[in-house]
Amino acid sequence: MKIAVVTGASSGIGREFVKQIDDAGYDEIWGIALEEDKLEHLKQELKTHLRYFACDLTVEESFKVYEQALQESGAEVALLINCSGFGKFGRFDEIPVEQSLNMIDLNCKALVRMTETTIPYMPKGSKIINISSVASSQPIPYINVYAATKVFVKYYSMALSVELKSRKIGVTTVCPFWTKTNFFDRAEKATNKVVTKYVVMYDAHDVVKKALKDARRGKLVSTYGLKTRSLLRFTGMLPRKTVMKIWVKQQKLDKKYK
Repeated sequence: MKIAVVTGASSGIGREFVKQIDDAGYDEIWGIALEEDKLEHLKQELKTHLRYFACDLTVEESFKVYEQALQESGAEVALLINCSGFGKFGRFDEIPVEQSLNMIDLNCKALVRMTETTIPYMPKGSKIINISSVASSQPIPYINVYAATKVFVKYYSMALSVELKSRKIGVTTVCPFWTKTNFFDRAEKATNKVVTKYVVMYDAHDVVKKALKDARRGKLVSTYGLKTRSLLRFTGMLPRKTVMKIWVKQQKLDKKYK
């Protein structure tokens, strides 16, 4: 049985991935997320059977359930897409340290565990897609921990692609710019916003479509949009101190945090 596995499948970019691979010929799609009601609703929308796991990937027991399901089903994972993750915006003392550590647990540790639990069940020609961010291209004050986790995801994924070359398993890292999802509902407090100026706001459908195309082509990194590519080139040419200063001034955070 050939399957695709998507974490963070209940909403945002993860949900969009599930919808776009619905006609890709998988015997099943396995969706992993916290919200069982949203997963059940998604299941009703698909042509492909969705087997879902309503679980928390920061809890060890979730991986035992997942691996047992792989063993018992005899499934081969042709595509793994790691979308689970969240961000919190604000100064370090505005975000409880427990939330910052939970960000690291989900965005980094759970992604590594999900990936390395799944690899033994992936045949030659399989693909892994991991979601990083343009935030991985620079240090970002007041989006500090989130951006740092995305640096980890990017470089872990790029190096893993070399390690998996002999097994003919491709790894593509997706680095989206601002994308229209419910990510911001959790990231920002409505009354105390960090981000007040968005250079662009892309549609998740377009970001995902480009990511799947790039993964099929074996690209190491997938970016969507001219403004995304322009930003990455721009930040790559400047000293990190200058990049942080520009960001703080752009969002008027120098006035907010004196």
